[in-house]
Parts: sequence; structure tokens; C-alpha cells
Amino acid sequence: MKKLLILLLVALTMLTPGALAENGTAIYVARLEKDAPLKTAPSRTADHSVILPAKSSVDILELGPEWVLVRSAKGATGYIRRYHIDFNKVQAVNPATTPPYPAVISQYLVWVARQTEIREAPDVSANSLITMNPGARLAVLDVEDGWAKVIFKRQYGYLDTRDLSEMQPVAGNTENPDGLSPIAAYTSFYNLATNEENLNRIENIAVANNRMRMYTIRPGDSFDFNRDAGPYSRRSGYLPAPALVDGGVTLSYGGGTCQVSSTLYNTLMQLPGISILKRRPHGPGGAKYLPLHADAAVGNVNLNLIFRNFYPFSVRIDGSSQDGALTIVIWPTVDQQV
Repeated sequence: MKKLLILLLVALTMLTPGALAENGTAIYVARLEKDAPLKTAPSRTADHSVILPAKSSVDILELGPEWVLVRSAKGATGYIRRYHIDFNKVQAVNPATTPPYPAVISQYLVWVARQTEIREAPDVSANSLITMNPGARLAVLDVEDGWAKVIFKRQYGYLDTRDLSEMQPVAGNTENPDGLSPIAAYTSFYNLATNEENLNRIENIAVANNRMRMYTIRPGDSFDFNRDAGPYSRRSGYLPAPALVDGGVTLSYGGGTCQVSSTLYNTLMQLPGISILKRRPHGPGGAKYLPLHADAAVGNVNLNLIFRNFYPFSVRIDGSSQDGALTIVIWPTVDQQV
């Protein structure tokens, strides 16, 4: 694992993911599911120039946690919410270099050295979104001007890199994995309320992480979340906690495991050698702890996350949770390469 200073120098040489496509080049082509006001800024209170009609096509130039920068068929450019996009009608312009919508690429895995805040903007005076304590592990999108950028629910968050102990690159190249570098990582954030039901939910997240770590997925093998992280019962270590069911919230054993499966889904989408065989969202509004269109519900025969490993090497899932941050990392296991 490299020291922070060395890797910050490396960071300066790398491209920033999620940035505006060069020269206005489209990243995705999408169809709108609903009429969409084309805003002048990524804000619900911003003025809009036109209303883009449902079923019309747009070029996506920049993908954000809630807002996307788009260009209409008539050349008008502005911002729309992800809410207006038809998830099933989005295609990458260059699938060879672009992950499937709505995946984002994490460039680094970082560790917190001392108590620090994730802030709404890259400014020490900006509002705090959540507090991280020493040892917390996070997946970072990029680093710029001394700030590490993460996705916090449906917005960006920023950490002062002076409060980090180490950074490790997430290796995008899986041609010759060394087994020492992660090949994908993602962090989502959960509620830290101290009522019994939410404390049970936090415990269920930890239990699911522990159960996933039991498995190594060999080339050609599949991972079935309900089968391998379940069953969701007291005997498995799960507790009753709130769970999203049919658009509502109910108390059930294993409540909170959907956040683990959803965070895993966002990690897997970064890997072209992983095929998602089954995935269902929670509903039209999705799970609020992730950007819209980025969740994966589990819990029964109809709600499950199943993937298959098509890499020529085995992979393992490494989940951790601390201070409201759930981070899932995929590591290659090269000693089982075929």
C-alpha cells in the first residue's frame, strides 16, 4: 500500500471521472420517461429554458448523483434530474471505455487518519454531511486541489486529504492483476440514529459484510446474494429492522441488507468481466441512500442480486462499515487464476 504523498502526485496525472465530456462529447444517449424542464443550473429552483418532452432523446454530457448535464436533439444544453430518464433506455456512446449507466468509477480507496468531516463543498467552512473517525475506509471518485470526492447519497461530498492516512489506487486494468490492488470499490452512507430499529439495521449491514467475505467466486461461478448472504434469520445473525417493501417500510429480519446488495451492485458495475444476471430496483424512487437507478433490492425470489464472474481469475468481496460509511471492495485472487 502506497503512502498518501506519493499517490497524491500520481493523482495529478489522472483524468477526473464524471467530469464534463471533452468538447461536449456525449457519454450516454438516453430517452426521457417524463417531461423534463431543462434547467440552467443543477437546482430545483433554477430557471428552465424549455420542457423536453417524454420519449425524446438526449445526449448525457455529465452524470451527477441527482442531476445530469444533457443536450437535446435541437442542441439546447442544460440540466435535468435523473428522475426524468428512462433507466432501460440509456446506452453508452462508447461501451468499450464507458461503464454501463449509472455506474461511476472509484479511483482510490482511502483510510481516515483523524476525525474529519465530509463536507458539502471542497471548503473547510462548508457544511458537514457526516463525521468520519480514524480507520474509516472510503471509495473516492477522484482527488483535486487537496480534496477527495465521494458520492454522499444524492450529492457529492468532500474530504480534506490532509486528514487521510493512506490512499490506494483502484486498478482499472484487470489484464494482469497482482492480487494486491482492488479492482473496484464503492461507498454508500447509512443512517446513524441510535434507536433500536436503526441499531439493528447497522448490525445487519455488518452481518451481511461478514457473510460475503466467506466466499471466493471462481471463474465461471456465480454469487447469489439471497443464497450466500442469507438466509435473513436470527439464526444467521440478523435482527429485525426496517426494510423497503413495495414502496413502503416494514420491519423484517435482515432489514438493511438491501443497502449492502445495492452498494455491491455499484461496485460490480465498474467491472466489465462481471455479468449481472439478476437485479431489481426498489421502485420508481429507488433507495434514498444512493443515486436514482443505482439500487438493487434483495429478500425474496423476485428480489435478488446475482452475478457471474467471467474473469480468468477468482474474485472476493470485502465489505466494511464504520461511522455511517459502507464500503465494498472487489479484490482479485490471482493464485486461483486459470
